[in-house]
Amino acid sequence: MVMKTVQVRLTPEQLKSIDRQVQAGEYQSRSEAIRDYIRKAELFEALVAFRRLAEKAYLTEEEIWQDSEAIRKALYKEMFAEA
Repeated sequence: MVMKTVQVRLTPEQLKSIDRQVQAGEYQSRSEAIRDYIRKAELFEALVAFRRLAEKAYLTEEEIWQDSEAIRKALYKEMFAEA
């Protein structure tokens, strides 16, 4: 994967937190830590979007856990009905 360089401004506390995790061996570098944070933020956004779609499709918590195929179909219908 081709990566581009960008400038990011962090607070001293954020940088210290990242450096502690790198020094502890949780990440190989600051860049890897930041990329992982971005992946986690993207996952969180996807989960929020999933929850909104599930609510729009009137799926209950129980339905979400019981029948993933029905959920997939209901969400697909909801997503593409708006297009």
